Amino acid sequence: MPGRRPSPNPPQVKTVEKALKVLLHLGAAGRDLGVQEVARGAGLHPSTAYRLLSVLARHHFVQPGSAPGRYTLGLRLAELGHAALGTLELRAKARPSLERLMAETRETVHLMMLDGDTGIYVDRVESPQRIRVASSLGQREPLHVSAVGKAILAHLPAERFARLAAAGFPRLTPRTLTATAQLARHLREIAARGFALDNEEGEPGIRCVGAPIFDHRGHVIGSLSVSGPAYRLPLARLTAWGPLVREAAAHVSAALGFRPAARPSAPRRTGARSTS
Repeated sequence: MPGRRPSPNPPQVKTVEKALKVLLHLGAAGRDLGVQEVARGAGLHPSTAYRLLSVLARHHFVQPGSAPGRYTLGLRLAELGHAALGTLELRAKARPSLERLMAETRETVHLMMLDGDTGIYVDRVESPQRIRVASSLGQREPLHVSAVGKAILAHLPAERFARLAAAGFPRLTPRTLTATAQLARHLREIAARGFALDNEEGEPGIRCVGAPIFDHRGHVIGSLSVSGPAYRLPLARLTAWGPLVREAAAHVSAALGFRPAARPSAPRRTGARSTS
């Protein structure tokens, strides 16, 4: 007996599609709607519409309207939309600098965006060389384990660093910096020279150099880096590339409206005692 083919639209997918119809109908209406109106517009049974609205409201994708039982789009959607626009703008503004850096170094260039307390890779230009760094767009990474992440971490407010330190810095390789005092000193050095080095701290056999990107308010929002195999990138070469990477990041920051005068002074970090 042949095996049964999986349904192209399992129940979970159908539920997601129904929820999206609810959101799209609310958005098209441009005003708050009652459950019956949402059900009719989205082609759903009223009880289904009510259940979906309740779940969406719990997660702030919709919010109460002008009267009980009425709903409108929630602020969570505005947050996601703002984040999406920010990612698109950053990628568009950074792309020429990424391509120039790759052409000058012939190594893989990454673009990272700050997302919460982690970094997320949003773009890359791969090295043409046969042996190169493999990476995945959308991959999240702790900020303390790479040059591209440390370039961001060095410019975050001191209270944010303290919160991360309280949670602990996980060790990914024997070279990962996990002691709060040691890492705080290291970040002050990064902030002073304008670029960070990664000596196999996130992955054995990989080194990189990264620099921060600032928005028009002077807040760090991301970074870019050049990465490659450790055997091909001695620390002396990475250090020599530091000003080049820093300049490329500065071009992106300027394209986003950043002016050096808008940049807050580097946050002072106290090195709380920690075990490495």
